[in-house]
Amino acid sequence: MAIIRCSECGRAISDKAAACVGCGAPLAAAEPASAFNREPVYTHSAPLTPAQLRWRLALSTLVLVLGVIAADAAARHAAASQLARTLSALLLIVGLCWFIVAVVQSVQARRK
Repeated sequence: MAIIRCSECGRAISDKAAACVGCGAPLAAAEPASAFNREPVYTHSAPLTPAQLRWRLALSTLVLVLGVIAADAAARHAAASQLARTLSALLLIVGLCWFIVAVVQSVQARRK
């Protein structure tokens, strides 16, 4: 921990502080913010049970299938609005992403 001077009021403060205690000016981080956490984050929540994983996988599959059906229906009907096509594509993308996450979680749970 080092003591630095506030650029606004000149008060001596810790480099770990988020803002100056004297004037409240935010301090620039010494290290640029990273999108990746270098240290493991431990949660206190219980891991998902096999039944919860099966439900997530079933629901994600259902959303994916509904997205495929909606996209097919929107593509077949020339009168389908742009909103219907957009919503069906969004449902398809969300279902696919959720399905991939559910499969990865299931595989990780089986390895443990």
